[in-house]
Amino acid sequence: MGRDLSNPRFMFSATLAATLAAIITLSGCSSTASSSSNPTAVAAEDPAKPARTVVIRGEEEKRAAATRTGEVYLMRGLMDIFSRGIDVLAVKLRRKGVYAVDTSYTEWKEWADDIIARSKTKDVSYPVIIMGHSLGGNDASKMASYLGANGVKVDYVVAFDPTEPGYVGKNVGKVVNYYLPNGKNRIRASKGFRGKLHNIDVSDYTDIAHTNVEKNPKLQARVIDNVVKMTRKKRRRG
Repeated sequence: MGRDLSNPRFMFSATLAATLAAIITLSGCSSTASSSSNPTAVAAEDPAKPARTVVIRGEEEKRAAATRTGEVYLMRGLMDIFSRGIDVLAVKLRRKGVYAVDTSYTEWKEWADDIIARSKTKDVSYPVIIMGHSLGGNDASKMASYLGANGVKVDYVVAFDPTEPGYVGKNVGKVVNYYLPNGKNRIRASKGFRGKLHNIDVSDYTDIAHTNVEKNPKLQARVIDNVVKMTRKKRRRG
């Protein structure tokens, strides 16, 4: 017996299946996202394009090419497609000469373990700075505390409207959370934290929503200004 294509139940099932297929496809694409962190090629970058698989190998040259000290790690949120302001912010930082990695929130531990390994050979350029939007904002504090617990100082953490509570511990410096209150998305100090913690409610900004908070030009400018003040120009060997 053939299917009645005009049956509302069939049409709903078909629509639901198509939607789920699209989500699966997008999720698959996000697992192959990469960092576009080459400070010498920012003019050719298009922040609107989805990134490719994160590859930590080969980052040595990119860090060496940076003209300022420091390492900045910026994490996108869900599916790598709702936080494109993170990519724009990373490009702006690279144009300032800062080594900046834009990556998926799902990759934070890989980057953190790489930093920890390099810290043992004194191959980390300080200050270490971590930022994230939405789910990336959740993991910004996790990554910072993980690094701190493993002996790596994190100077600056910025969360753009995380979705759950965050906690920061020892060896973490200044923490700023730009958030739209949902009753549970403040960042709090845990045992050992001695830095400065600011939860800044941005709900008074009429043009800010969860989906664009990391794209706000004023907040981006403020963050970039802080990064430039924390870093310094590298001395080149002549």
